[in-house]
Amino acid sequence: MLFAKYRDDVPAELLEVCWLDVSGEMPVTKGNAYEVSFMLSMNTENSFGWDDPVTVMARIGEEGEYTRVPIDLSKLKGEEVEFPPDKCRVEPKSEENAKNDKETLYFGLYEVWTNKWKGGLRIHKAIVQKIPAGNNASTSNTPSDESRGKEIAA
Repeated sequence: MLFAKYRDDVPAELLEVCWLDVSGEMPVTKGNAYEVSFMLSMNTENSFGWDDPVTVMARIGEEGEYTRVPIDLSKLKGEEVEFPPDKCRVEPKSEENAKNDKETLYFGLYEVWTNKWKGGLRIHKAIVQKIPAGNNASTSNTPSDESRGKEIAA
């Protein structure tokens, strides 16, 4: 994968890739749901290959199914936008790891299925938001200081 990153205040930019696999993990508190999103923009002068959907995926724990949210980046421009708009929400598994208070959230941004070349995507940061147990309401699409949760720099 070819990335260009010069400073911490500049997003990572995909120059030319055929597989997009940006993944992370972090410890989470058992019993809470989490929402995952990414702040993205496009290099409007040098972008190509974004006709196929990209997928945001997340799960709690090492086993089980990922929650998958496909996103369309074909119309993404130069402004920084949060994707997916409705976020990728993952719920804890109720019976697994019953003895542990902590688990791990695995998440990522992927397009590894088409093998088509693509470039120009700018990844500003990943956002992980904890949703307290019993709260079924999703958070706003617009990040604010209160709703950002934990940010992970690209």
